[in-house]
Amino acid sequence: MAILTLKGVKSYSADKEVTIDFSNPITLIYGQNGSGKSTISGYFTGYHPEEYKNCYFQSDKTFDFLVFNQEYVEKKFRNEKYQPGIFTLNEKNDDFNTTINDNNKRITQIEEELDVLNTFIQDRETARESFVKTCIDNIFDKTVNERKSLEYFLDGAKQRNTFYNRMKNTSPRQTTYTTEALTSKLQQLLNSKGTRYNELNEPAFQGLSEDIIDLMATPLMPASNTQFSAFIQDLGNADWLRRGTEYVRGDVCPFCHQEFNSQHILEEVARMFDQSYEQSIAAIHDAKTAIARDIEKLDAFREQLKNHPVVVNDSAAFGIVKSLQQLFHANIQAITYKIEHPSKSIKPDSTNELSQKLVDNLNTLNDQIQESNRLASNFDIEMELLNDEVLSYLRNNCEPYFSNCELQVTEAKKQIKNKNIEVSSLMTEKQKLEEENHRLTGQMSVIQPTIDTINNNLILLGINDFNIICHDEEFKLYRLQRRSRPKDNDVFKSLSEGEKTIIAFLYFIEFCSGHTMEQGVTNSKLVVIDDPISSLSHNFIYEVASLIKRKFITAGLASHLVILTHNIFFFQEILLSSVRRLDQNATTPKNWSLLRIVKGHHSDCVTLSMHEMLNEYQALWQTLKDVKDGRCLPVVLLNTMRNILEYYFSFACKQEKLGHALEKLAQEHSAGEYDSFYRAINRHSHSGGRNIQGTGIIDVSNYFRLFRKIFEATEDIEHHDTMMGIRVPKPQ
Repeated sequence: MAILTLKGVKSYSADKEVTIDFSNPITLIYGQNGSGKSTISGYFTGYHPEEYKNCYFQSDKTFDFLVFNQEYVEKKFRNEKYQPGIFTLNEKNDDFNTTINDNNKRITQIEEELDVLNTFIQDRETARESFVKTCIDNIFDKTVNERKSLEYFLDGAKQRNTFYNRMKNTSPRQTTYTTEALTSKLQQLLNSKGTRYNELNEPAFQGLSEDIIDLMATPLMPASNTQFSAFIQDLGNADWLRRGTEYVRGDVCPFCHQEFNSQHILEEVARMFDQSYEQSIAAIHDAKTAIARDIEKLDAFREQLKNHPVVVNDSAAFGIVKSLQQLFHANIQAITYKIEHPSKSIKPDSTNELSQKLVDNLNTLNDQIQESNRLASNFDIEMELLNDEVLSYLRNNCEPYFSNCELQVTEAKKQIKNKNIEVSSLMTEKQKLEEENHRLTGQMSVIQPTIDTINNNLILLGINDFNIICHDEEFKLYRLQRRSRPKDNDVFKSLSEGEKTIIAFLYFIEFCSGHTMEQGVTNSKLVVIDDPISSLSHNFIYEVASLIKRKFITAGLASHLVILTHNIFFFQEILLSSVRRLDQNATTPKNWSLLRIVKGHHSDCVTLSMHEMLNEYQALWQTLKDVKDGRCLPVVLLNTMRNILEYYFSFACKQEKLGHALEKLAQEHSAGEYDSFYRAINRHSHSGGRNIQGTGIIDVSNYFRLFRKIFEATEDIEHHDTMMGIRVPKPQ
């Protein structure tokens, strides 16, 4: 990875980051002058860090930045009379040379192996993070119901990561709890806080004694030693007779209304229902009263249950109390019937079973009350214990996911550890090789091979008037010398712009090939070459492209090579000379990046296909399309349109036809605001900005409309539409 991000510097917007990817070994960038190319190379020079304070470069390795641009030319030659020597190896020492070359090959191999290892380690690190993330998601998603019920204990742990950390820091242990049991225990503990409750006492029921039960079962009969006892017993109406006495008034029978001796009859009846009989009836009445009081006690106890905080609404105690109430009422009815029919044998319902159930239930409730009181007395301790139980319960639910994650992470860590051992071993080997190279280079450093190489390249380029000579062998310095004036130390100022650039570029090549002074260059190199032919004649374009191919691309001199140019021919020459065959199905050569710097209101970087940059004529049309799409400012339109007309109509031998068409169009619009457009287009010079200003303010869309009219007038509209990418449907 090697990515430059530009923001808020020169023509680059302060509101938008522009990223330029240099990750491929070779990056070729095209852009017109003023588009923002030099801002890219300027970052790597490090000359103006304050201008690039919002910019940054990201890479997975350390680079030495080596930059050729106009600033390099200025600083290396115009500001210094003597150039520092560039060390090259003494070719005569074949043993050292072979060793260093072999070391460099091995260092390159080690770096490739390190890249593979680091990629593997990064992949394993990513996988490890993925395993943990999957575990985090699983334990969070699979415990949604438990977490919702037990959220009281999860303060600070209700998000995915915080819940994961809480569970990870909780030790797993066996637990038999369920979510419902823990929730119930929490509610019980919260209800007990700050309260103590009285226990429930069983109501003291009098009930029916065994004597009363026996008495109710025994028929009560009148005495048998009276005058009418045998007769009444035969009739079986003693109960009726006893009740009838209360209706006797005077000596008239209340039933047959005949006169009779009522005094005698009443005395006989009284003798029949003696004291023993009446005592039995009274005892039964007392039992009825006692049962009525028991019902009142039961009603009061029921209210006590309803108002007790520990007793829930669906407690079994309420059902038992209700059953007892029903049974007591039934027994009262039975007693009433016995009182009305003493001679009948009545068996009341037993309350023993229900009473025992009530006792058992009250014991259970009292146990709960005692437990609640105990919890209230030890609330903080019990809450802490419950918190531990809840976390252990949740941790156990998460254990399968933790176990699986642990297996995966452990394996990934093991793989990473093994690869790190390999990395450490390779880094140690690389350091030893670099130290050996440094030692051997220090023994062999000479500058004469560099001087010879630069001078030979000057001759090959046809430059014979000046060369480089050694100025000081001890301090490893050399300087330029003009053959006609060998004592002139200020040669550089007398050179043409082309000569200055070519000598500076040759020096730069040797600078990248060797290293200045004796400390050496040990990091990977990122070389930036910014417009090396900007000041050269076309005679040098191919030579410079050839030098770049041989010295940088083929030799692999740099880990990353960045070439910036405004020249279409140079762009093509670099591309075509370096790549044997261009794949028609690919947009870029393998391991290359092709980019384009465009400028509208601000500079931007876009990808470029190698099939787009065919020739300079097509580049002019591309500029028009860029303006139309808003990627370039309209200020370039007139000059670009004039260039297109000059190229096309000169090549097609239609210059005379073009001239007539322009004159005619200008006359047609002489009364309007657009006549200046055609007159400006018809001017032969297109190098001055005054041509642009003469047209006044005009809408961009009208520039294109009027430009198209020229091709309509010359009957070349199909060519215009083809170059502008306008599809016109064919007539049917």
